[in-house]
This record gives sequence, C-alpha cells and structure tokens, in this order.
Amino acid sequence: MKIVCIKKNDTIEYAADELKKYMTEMSRGMIVPEIFYEETASKRFLPDTIILGTLDELDLDRSDLSDPFVEDIIDISVDNCSGYIAGSNPRSILMGVYKYCTSAGCQFIRPGADGDYVPHSDLYSHSYHYRKKADYPFRGQCCEGAISYEHMRDTVYWLPKVGMNTYMLEDIVPYTYMHKWYGHVGNSKLRQKGQLTDYEMLRRYISLLERDIKKVGLQLHTLGHGWMFEKLGTRDLSSPRRPVVLSQEDKRHLALVKGKREINHDPFYTQFCYSNPETRKLLVDTLVEYIENKPHVDFVHVWLADAVNNQCECPECVKWHPSELFVMMLNELDAELTKRGLKNRIVFIMYTDTERPPVLTKLINPSRFVLLSAIGLHYDKGYDTEVDDDVEIPPYVRNDYHPASPAVRMKWHKDWKKHCDDIPSIIFEYRFYMDMYCDLGHMQLTRETYRDMTTLGKVPFEGSISDQTCRMHMPTALPMAMMGQATFDTSVDYDSVVNAYFDGAFGADSAQCREYLEKLSVLLSPSNYRIGGYSGVEEEGLGDI
Repeated sequence: MKIVCIKKNDTIEYAADELKKYMTEMSRGMIVPEIFYEETASKRFLPDTIILGTLDELDLDRSDLSDPFVEDIIDISVDNCSGYIAGSNPRSILMGVYKYCTSAGCQFIRPGADGDYVPHSDLYSHSYHYRKKADYPFRGQCCEGAISYEHMRDTVYWLPKVGMNTYMLEDIVPYTYMHKWYGHVGNSKLRQKGQLTDYEMLRRYISLLERDIKKVGLQLHTLGHGWMFEKLGTRDLSSPRRPVVLSQEDKRHLALVKGKREINHDPFYTQFCYSNPETRKLLVDTLVEYIENKPHVDFVHVWLADAVNNQCECPECVKWHPSELFVMMLNELDAELTKRGLKNRIVFIMYTDTERPPVLTKLINPSRFVLLSAIGLHYDKGYDTEVDDDVEIPPYVRNDYHPASPAVRMKWHKDWKKHCDDIPSIIFEYRFYMDMYCDLGHMQLTRETYRDMTTLGKVPFEGSISDQTCRMHMPTALPMAMMGQATFDTSVDYDSVVNAYFDGAFGADSAQCREYLEKLSVLLSPSNYRIGGYSGVEEEGLGDI
C-alpha cells in the first residue's frame, strides 16, 4: 500500500514515517507502506492508499477554523487502508496519524522509545471516521524540575500522541533546571564539590530541542523569566559561586529598593526601573534582538522578575502600578516588532504584582498578545467558574505583597481580558510541578486534572501550559495523558480514557493495577505529603549537597 503526502514538510514527512512504522508494527510486517509525494493528490478514494494533507489541500470543511497555525482540527476518513488523514496544519496531520493508530488499538503509555503499546490489528478490516476541532488552542507543557535534553526530547515527541500542541522552554537557556540534572544538585552520591554546568553545552542542547519541537510541529514558546540581564552582559546561572558584578552605569537600570539599586539575590529575581524610558528600551532591544536571532519561535513570553517586594521605589515608578508600566513596555515592544516586520506573538503574564490589571494604559495592538495567568496552585477544589464582580479588592501597597484570594484573582483575570479586548488567555498550571510526588498512586491527581481541564473554558481560559518536570511518569503517565486528551476534547469519558490506558499499560492485569493505584491514592492521602497543606518536595536529588 501507499502513503501519499501532498507536500514535503518536515512535520508531514515525520507523520508519514510514523504512520508507516505503526502500520507495519500493527500488521506484524504484513503491511509495509511506501511513501510518495504527489502535489495533485486529492481526497478521492484510491485503493490501498492513505493521503496526508491539510484541510485546504483536500478541500475539506474549514468553516470553524480562524487561525490555522494555532487551532487544531483533525479530519480522518479511512476504510480498509484507503482514505485520508487531514488536519488544519502539519501538526494536526501528525496528531491525526496518532488518532488513527489509537482507533486501531495503540496506546501511547509514556515518553520514550519503549512507551508505546502496539497490538496486532487487521487494518484491512478496520475503518475509522473522525472529525474534531480541539476545544482549546493551547495545550502544552513548560520545562521545570531536574531535566536533561533527553527528558525534554522524549516528552516533545510524546505530546502530540496524547493531543497536546505546545512546548515551552523557560529562559534563553533553562539553565536552572538543566543544571539540577547535569550538576547533580542535591545528589551527594554524584555531585562533586563546586560542580558547575557548562552553559554552552546546554545552549547546544536547546538548539537541538528547538529543532525537535519544530519537527513535530508543536507551538514553540520561549523565555518567561530570566532574560532581562542579557544586554547587561550577565545571566542567571543559579549559583552563588558566580557573583554578578555590574557597573554603576548599568545599576541605574535596576529597581531602587530600600535606597539601593542592587541585584536581588540573582538576576532571576531582580526587577528593573520600569518607569525609565532608557531602561524599557534596553529591555525591548533585548527582546527584539532575541526574536531576530530566533524567528522560528512562535510565542515569546515576556515576564518580569520572579520575585515579590522588590518593585522600584524611585519617585517616578511609585506614580504607577507595575501593570501600567508593564503594558507601556509591551506596547513599545509591539511597535518595534511591527516596524521590523516581525510577526511573532507575545505572551505576557499576570503574576504577583501584575495580577492586578491596569486602569490607565491599554494594549495598542491586542491581536499580537496572549495573556498568561499564573494564578493557580491549589487543585483540591478546582477552578471557580463563577466570577464574583462584587468581591472586595484589597488596596495596592508597594512591596507589601500578599497573595490574593482565588475569588479576587479570577476577578482580576476577567478584568484583564476585558481591558485587553478579550484577548486569549492561558492558565499556567503547577499541578505537575511537585504535587505528583504527593499522590503516590496518581489517581487523585488524574481525577482533579480531568475535572479542571474539562471546565477551563467556563472560567474562561483558552487552554493550559503545565509548568512541570518531565520526570513524573512513575507509577504511570496517566495524569499527563488525561490532560492531553481532556484539553483536546472536553467531552471525553473519564473511565473510558483510564481503562484504555490501563489496558495498554498492564494488559490482563489492568483491573488489578487500577484498583491498587486507586487504593494507594486514598490510603496514602496526598494531603499527608504536602508541606503545610501547600505543596510537595522540590525535585532535585538524593542526600545532602
């Protein structure tokens, strides 16, 4: 039989290779498709031929499609190894390949070369017809924890198998997290005294990973925290052994806190003097230079420092709430990108001081922007989908930050969206940051994930990015598989997803394994492992440093 691709594209070529691999494995070598490229191919029925193409190329319904790159639509019609697998973009075609394989019995259990369950299947007797637009346009993961290149790479290749379309790399190079792995932070068995990790090695790994991300067609999101010192000749390398030394000329850009303009522990946690036009230009130039050097980045996250109680106290800054100055800088960034013809999207964050929306300043070009809401951490009760417009808003006191209640945060999220012409917003999730170490069976975590992911649209959010480690798949990767499937299709049935996963992972023992893990989650209650009822243990290593 033949697999015919209408266009040559890295992601579509990979989709064809994957379809060939799984069809060969499912047929136990009785079917070994050949791959061809034919620009004039159409959705017409051809015996023993599956055509891969976009909705446009196959003249299929796209009436519900407004942003072909961001939105995923899968359209499949295959009868007895003849038909088509189509999508709104190359990534959606790849996801369609995996959806077809799942319909024939495959289960994608976890990342890595040994993570697939591929049964014997009579594909010549198998038919599958399916069309679905993903319910959320943003469904992804952000790197965290202690991670290697291989951990992230395997995750990237697994995400589209479970319906996810986004991967985020925090910082220009996520040194903080990769150093935990390569520098054996917290692991007295392997760590050498004073051990550091070579930044250039990690930069090369990230270049490889960016190519992996583009190969499978995922939305590539980057930056976040940690970028602001790049033009000052330094960066956050997460080590007290690498002191940051700035000239007095450069220090004038830093926030004035308690009468001093100094590094606040390290660059990752240091705010700037955002009312200073020269400082904002320095930061905008940093971002523009980064984007020009990496035009393949789809969404650039512009966040401020990851700290509280160190906003600038100079006479000009105190005239403004931090969100007002943040929007000023975002508008200046948009103007510079527009002048240079750069179309990369910008994601800005409501987090700590910028949770509270501005009143005086507005985004001039909201179509370039997406709002990221880092406002959740406690998941036992789920998101409140009803916003109380009459909730009492606490007064703002500079450098006296106290976390607002969930009701206030949801009110602020609503007001941010309204203030920005109802731009899309994404929830930045932390449930797989540490909490999976508290639920040793992963079943309470899976239920909470299903509950929240199927109701996100009522808040409303347009999706989720999960800030998390890649190394969370023991005893199962079910929580992440559930997140992917439930964000792609909020109507999925919980038990159907769980049972299919356990059948693929444990075969004849699936019912017993599920019963055991369910009991583990109940008898070893996750609340017993949370520090002060808040969160679990940070992921690093074993033993003392």
